[in-house]
Amino acid sequence: MAKVLGLKQLLTKKHNYLQDLPAKMKESFGNLVDAFIMIIWGKSGNGKSNMTFDVVKALMPYGKVLYVSLEEGTEASIVQTITRHFNIEEHTGKIEFADHEMTYDKLVAKLKKKKSPKFIVIDSIQYWNINYEQYKALKEMFKRKAFIFISHARGQDPKGGIAEAIRYDAGIKVHVDRYIGFVVCRYGGNKPYVIWEDGAKLKWGKDYNNAITGANDKKNRKKRTAKPKLQPEAVTHMQVLPEVQKPVFKEDLKEVI
Repeated sequence: MAKVLGLKQLLTKKHNYLQDLPAKMKESFGNLVDAFIMIIWGKSGNGKSNMTFDVVKALMPYGKVLYVSLEEGTEASIVQTITRHFNIEEHTGKIEFADHEMTYDKLVAKLKKKKSPKFIVIDSIQYWNINYEQYKALKEMFKRKAFIFISHARGQDPKGGIAEAIRYDAGIKVHVDRYIGFVVCRYGGNKPYVIWEDGAKLKWGKDYNNAITGANDKKNRKKRTAKPKLQPEAVTHMQVLPEVQKPVFKEDLKEVI
């Protein structure tokens, strides 16, 4: 039977918020709860992995992280990125890594165990052979966990059907472009997240300030929603204007009679 809540029950329902998030994270993600769905997408070389590890590092005080590296596994490239963000003394025991052998079924089995990881990163969704029904089942089975999906991009959008579907469902969407994460978050915040300031300034050039204040997005939205101006049709020499008929008045009728 479906559960129905009254207004008082709904408004007094308790949620577990991630208190004391770094100020920069709070500006982008607002009052973040401890169970959420996030998708991060962008083209290669734009700062997607560094954005992901910034988020992971901020989440570590609230629970263990499982990073499923389906695409790079344990190659030197991913190890170098990890080295820039974590150190053995501080972060040992707070994060685990898995490679392509972590299938959907194996992940479900792992997460069902006691003291399993709280935050799960799937990198990338294109390397995980699941459909939308499996995604929904995963979310339903583990309502108290948070999932972060990393995706390739096709143009400005996540690449592929499953990534697109997750984008529409996720409460947090982050499009990474030239070292800036553009955030759309249901929990507030929504300030663009600067991943690497020097790199972003170099890539964005004179548009950098507009990018980090969201001015570019507002400008693009205005262009998309603006109504086209109707131009009066010009009269050419080929067009013949209709002859105006002279009105017939009562006086004229008398003369006719």
